[in-house]
Amino acid sequence: NPLLTMIIRTMITMLPRSRITALFGLLLVCLSQAVDGFVIGKQQFNVAQSSVSTSTSALASTSSASSSASRSSKASSKVAVTKETDPSTTTTGTSSIRFRNVMAANRGEIAVRVMRAATELNAVTTAIYAQEDHKSQHRWGADFSYLLEKDDGATPISAYLDINQIIRIASNANVDAIHPGYGFLSESPEFAQACADANIVFVGPTVDNLLRFSDKTSARQAAIDAGVPVVPGSDGALQSAQEVVDFVEQI
Repeated sequence: NPLLTMIIRTMITMLPRSRITALFGLLLVCLSQAVDGFVIGKQQFNVAQSSVSTSTSALASTSSASSSASRSSKASSKVAVTKETDPSTTTTGTSSIRFRNVMAANRGEIAVRVMRAATELNAVTTAIYAQEDHKSQHRWGADFSYLLEKDDGATPISAYLDINQIIRIASNANVDAIHPGYGFLSESPEFAQACADANIVFVGPTVDNLLRFSDKTSARQAAIDAGVPVVPGSDGALQSAQEVVDFVEQI
């Protein structure tokens, strides 16, 4: 650039030699620092890039190993299914029971929620479904699913109330715990007892509790025995229409 050249020549002519020398030295120092800074920055970038690559490789290896272990765990659980006690899960001084294969004895959204919780605990999930539910999410979301058979003309709901068939499927599938969800067989003492007889854990109240509280009369008597206030009522179950009339006239 002719203009820039003329300006530089004018400055050199007007400035004393000592100032020109000092200015030139200052420019050299600045240039040297700029070059050093560029080299150091490049080295740091290379180190950081190498560290990121190493971390990515390690993460990928860990993820792959975890996936393989999970698949292996789920596959082996079909061969030998047992209940184990893990002291590391102790929260109140007693060990928690960990289930390896959990059946959701229900349908639809209820079964989906049960199996989601079981999956988060790294358990195998087993579903049952009626033919009318063969496209339902709870069937396809489970690790294993089994069709419930029913008589011709029977309602779809009746299949989910077939205790013997459900227990048979659970035993053949190496299920070690059944969660009934709510509704259906969730308050059935017969179902809870059938689970116990098949050495399968019923995730819910005990058989004794179900027998006591599934009937309103026995539940009311249990409350009275425990000293819990109850609303006025008869001393026991009324057996005839006349007993009902007499009781109403009393109150």
